[in-house]
Amino acid sequence: MKKLIIAAKIKELKKNPNSDQYIEILKLDPKNPIALYKLHMQTGKLHHQKSFKNGQWDAIQSFYKAAAQIDTLGEPYYWIGKSYEKKDEMDFDSALESYDKALKLFLADSTRKMVETALMELTKKKTIYKDFWK
Repeated sequence: MKKLIIAAKIKELKKNPNSDQYIEILKLDPKNPIALYKLHMQTGKLHHQKSFKNGQWDAIQSFYKAAAQIDTLGEPYYWIGKSYEKKDEMDFDSALESYDKALKLFLADSTRKMVETALMELTKKKTIYKDFWK
């Protein structure tokens, strides 16, 4: 019975990713990887909204925890890259590495386009910066 309830809540979570069903799932199954993934992604996005560096470190940690739950998804690495950019706009390599990793994993088409755009813009920015300091 418990497995059926969890399956129904996961199905609802997939239909409506912005719901808080993952909290209910974690009450029933504290180690559920889908619910933990959603929790860590939401936590990471909340930290990412903060403007200070510690907020970005907290975001990066949360996104890595999400990536550890479902290691085939690239979305956490996109957000890791965005957090590195926000934390230090001169840390090109960490963000670029994260975007590259995201593109090697599964991404929804809309997210893939965002990652490709972020990668292209940051690569251009890095090139302009390098050329300036030659």
